[in-house]
Amino acid sequence: MNSKAPVVRAPVVDRLAFILPWAQGSGDEQKRLMPRIKRRLARAIAAHTCVRAYRKGGRYLENFDILLPGGATALIQIGALQPAYQKGGIRVVLNPARCGPDGIRQLHLVMGGIVGRRYDELMKQPLINNVDFAVDVEGVDLDQLLVGYKKARRFTTFGKRINSRGRIEGHSFGAVTSDYMAVAYDKRQERIHAAINALVRAGGRGGTDRLVENAITRVKRARDQPPLMRIEVRGKKLRGLRLCKLVTLPNRFERFRFVYLGDQDSNLPAPVRLGFVSLCRDLGVKAALETFKHTEHARAIHAYWRAGHVNWWQPEKLWLQGCEAVKEIGLFPDQAFEPAE
Repeated sequence: MNSKAPVVRAPVVDRLAFILPWAQGSGDEQKRLMPRIKRRLARAIAAHTCVRAYRKGGRYLENFDILLPGGATALIQIGALQPAYQKGGIRVVLNPARCGPDGIRQLHLVMGGIVGRRYDELMKQPLINNVDFAVDVEGVDLDQLLVGYKKARRFTTFGKRINSRGRIEGHSFGAVTSDYMAVAYDKRQERIHAAINALVRAGGRGGTDRLVENAITRVKRARDQPPLMRIEVRGKKLRGLRLCKLVTLPNRFERFRFVYLGDQDSNLPAPVRLGFVSLCRDLGVKAALETFKHTEHARAIHAYWRAGHVNWWQPEKLWLQGCEAVKEIGLFPDQAFEPAE
């Protein structure tokens, strides 16, 4: 880690999926409204504000993307296949961090034109299914950290790419079936990979010299950026949670634990230090400490472990700040955050 203190940025809303209570009930209202929705959607597609979206195994009759400024999109699904059992006939999925105020205005404009006058009233009653909060930590190299996560029954550790030196680029805690997943990954490496992919596309499709040159510049710019770690808490299954109850959920950021095991002073020989770090990453900290328990290095190992705990990770308020970020994006009216009568 560099000499400059890491900077923990405020959380942003990286993904949001919610449903609106449109045409609920037996399905009679939906049958009456869907022909009108289809006509309005066809006009929006002809005007190039929307494009068809194809989703396998979807639970809605109509699926389309609203095109937003800056290349972002919002997935819209209308018409529940089982209106008597689904909580709402409209589902919206977007990345608020990429949309910006102009994107939110465009979303409201297009949705108002397709859904009609009831759209504003429906937005006062959203039910949240998924929300991802992301926190960026500048000046931290993930490969120099041990990342722990408390109270996780299932662990999954992944490396998007591992080079010949065994560099780790990401950790994931939680299972596919879990309600939550927690992730810490190297954001700078992700940007480098994206830039390299863009370069390959620019050169492989007969791109002009100008396009290739821009792609090379993008790779260099991404490579020269300082270390950046991103921490995400992904609420995958919130089951139609009202916005007013989001703040009452447990703070999942508090479960993360970071230990810096770089080149700080220690009495450990280099092979012993590297072996301990490797065991921590492979088997976990408890197993690694137990392995060295009755060796001559036991005391030095414990001192080395304790000395590495960082003081820049203070997650007590991060969940509250994430909930505030949901308000600040301007997607929902103030009434949506009030308790239901």
